[in-house]
Amino acid sequence: MAVFCAGQLVADIIVKPVDALLSGQDTSRVEQIVVKNGGDMMNTAISLSRLGNHVVCSGKVGDDDFGRFLSDTLRAEKIDTRGVTLVREVPTSSVIVLVTTDGERKFLYFGGSNDYFQYEDIDLSLLDGCENVHVGGTYNLPRFDGEGAAALFRQARKKGKQTSMDVTWDSNGQWLSTIRPCLPHLDFFMPSFEEAKNITGEQEPEAIATALMEEGVGTVVLKLGKAGCYLKNSSESFSLPAFDVPVVDTTGAGDSFVAGFLTGLQNRWELRRCAQFASAVSAFCIQSLGATTGIPGAEEVLHFLEQCDKI
Repeated sequence: MAVFCAGQLVADIIVKPVDALLSGQDTSRVEQIVVKNGGDMMNTAISLSRLGNHVVCSGKVGDDDFGRFLSDTLRAEKIDTRGVTLVREVPTSSVIVLVTTDGERKFLYFGGSNDYFQYEDIDLSLLDGCENVHVGGTYNLPRFDGEGAAALFRQARKKGKQTSMDVTWDSNGQWLSTIRPCLPHLDFFMPSFEEAKNITGEQEPEAIATALMEEGVGTVVLKLGKAGCYLKNSSESFSLPAFDVPVVDTTGAGDSFVAGFLTGLQNRWELRRCAQFASAVSAFCIQSLGATTGIPGAEEVLHFLEQCDKI
């Protein structure tokens, strides 16, 4: 069985280090500028594949060098790209990623082809061989967000699939109103803590999770950054700490966490083990530059956990 991933495909142009923008200076030297794959969905899909899952993805790219780069990258990562379509009217989505010395990052985002992705682009027959249907990149998919994603989740549920969603930062500030149609159809919702605070208006993990469950979410998994993660559903709740590892670049940390968690679900692990594994995958991610550069195979992650006496 495979995981079906729909949503954001982005070319990341990563610049490091950028600790301040020097607007009055003509030229500043940096240590690295690299082009990598990006976008919540693409990062999660690649991490899933590296961890041993079969992955089918659906998204949109432009007819340009970035579009070909992203499509080639997906195929090189052994991902089924039959759901990736081409839009000729606009360029492929891209983002400038400004990474500080300590690994934190800021994004300058161009929507491009992602702004044209919509429910009608999805070949629903591709869901048939999949067990989980995941959407990544919500709030940066204006023609798909909300009702489009909800329609996909409804179809997934009719086909007996497990559903999950991750979100990006909502630069339009609509938050809950945009995603409310999706929430009753989600088995798992995995936002970051800051995103979830804006969605719910609550400030504490338990209150946030309770508010999202009242909207219909089955299990809420909050990514708390350096503080780890928090999970709650109708039968259990727990927090887990993050692993203390050297930080190079936090780009993709949340996406790799999602991939690790979905891998656990694919393996029928209990939820605490899913969360531990997800945190370990994220720990590998942040030790390299780029959203998926440092993602290893599942055996290496499991060995890391065994060494840490976490599993």
